[in-house]
Amino acid sequence: MTKKTKMLCFALLALMTIATEAPAQTNRNGRATISINNLNYTQKEQKKNAGSILGAIADVLITGQTTTQQDGYKDAVRAAIVKGFSQAHRVSAIDGQLSAAEAASGNAFYVDVTVSNISTTTKTELSADKTKTKTYHKGIIGLMLHIKDAQTDQIVNSPAFNVSDTDAAWMETAEGALNKALVRLSSGITLYCNRWLPLSANIIEGASDKKDKQKEVYIDLGSREGAVKGLHMAVYTTKTIAGKIAKQQIGKLKIEAVEGDDISLCKVQSGGKDIKAAIDAGITLLVTTTD
Repeated sequence: MTKKTKMLCFALLALMTIATEAPAQTNRNGRATISINNLNYTQKEQKKNAGSILGAIADVLITGQTTTQQDGYKDAVRAAIVKGFSQAHRVSAIDGQLSAAEAASGNAFYVDVTVSNISTTTKTELSADKTKTKTYHKGIIGLMLHIKDAQTDQIVNSPAFNVSDTDAAWMETAEGALNKALVRLSSGITLYCNRWLPLSANIIEGASDKKDKQKEVYIDLGSREGAVKGLHMAVYTTKTIAGKIAKQQIGKLKIEAVEGDDISLCKVQSGGKDIKAAIDAGITLLVTTTD
């Protein structure tokens, strides 16, 4: 994921409420099955009275821009949502209904989607010599996902995603603008899922150090559970308080090489001193992915 894409995804995440509880797992990094169920497009039609028409004309005169609803992209939005879930570390995505066995697994969810906006903003500019005009477009998508436990039918979370006209550069075609918006939507959903269901592991030993700082470490996460080179991870110490696990972040890692099914080499990006002190003291360190 490029730096620009990450920034756009973080803008999307600012509009979401991250789920407070991950689904129950039978193993540390168990996968969740998520089906995309109903998708409803609830865009409200504007009443065409004299006031609204004059207001629209005034808006065009002031901003030079017009907005057009793109109802024909509803299926494309659905496909982008499925893609966003399917690209997450720990999600198996289904476009449609869960089977009876999947719904009863204890680790399955279905998603009802409410789409409020699929549109393009358009502007027309004159050339420098004022002899030609050129039209540009930006894609806009707004929706909410209602994630529900397949066994209880209870809503787990309802994150909102809004790809706005401030998120992108102007494109020469409406199709190109909407396709860019769909890519950003998928990326935002993937990042949301990876924050909700991160990959978890432990530091198993130090690899290299320099003076009092740890430079590299080994973690017990490998190719079998989805580790890939370049993944960023946070490092935590943990303790139990009143039956609850409390975490305190002490550093950051980046996977440098996946060494096998259940082991990877990581570079310490921050917190090297605290990480080395904890390893030397025999303290168990938890790591979880952050992207």
